[in-house]
Amino acid sequence: MENFGEMLKAIDITYVYIIAGVVVVLVILLLIWILFLRKKMGPPTEEIKNAEMALSEAKQQEADLYAPVEYKSAEDSLATATHLLAAKEYSKARKALEEATGQARKASKSVEGNKAKMKAEAERMLSDFNRQVDELKLRSAKPEMDIPATVSSEVQELVGRWEIMKMRIPDLIQRGSIKAAYDELKTIEVVFNNAQRHDFIVQPGTDKQSI
Repeated sequence: MENFGEMLKAIDITYVYIIAGVVVVLVILLLIWILFLRKKMGPPTEEIKNAEMALSEAKQQEADLYAPVEYKSAEDSLATATHLLAAKEYSKARKALEEATGQARKASKSVEGNKAKMKAEAERMLSDFNRQVDELKLRSAKPEMDIPATVSSEVQELVGRWEIMKMRIPDLIQRGSIKAAYDELKTIEVVFNNAQRHDFIVQPGTDKQSI
């Protein structure tokens, strides 16, 4: 009988332990659920940090110069998220922040390839413009049909401007300022394209044609 009583006591204690264990587990799960809800429903602090860091890294890699479309999209998404946060629309803000992070990282990944393409295009334009100016100098030095020729001031200015730029551009490329070199070449390209549509040589007594 005493053994049976002891057995009941042992069973009771076991149940108490089991119930206590179940309660502890339920409490832990409840706390985790509350924390999860707070994270979901509250301000997306982690996402803000990730988006700002991704944009900062993209900026450091010059994504604003070599992947401007993706970088601008990331900036726009971050701006949208800022407005949504102010309106306490946290769910929408979180989505916008995640988009900003993804776009910024995409911009960073695009920099190297885009920079290489821009460098190749800049070197091609540099070579092409050098050839065009050499041809222009050669043409200007030859009188047409044995009649002395004069060179318009616009052409002289073009040649002089290129003589300066053709020394500056390679230096920019060598220093890694590919975008600056490319932009200068695109500017001079307009001048060359205009010049190709006009006669470079102005004969004596004729009106000067502007380039």
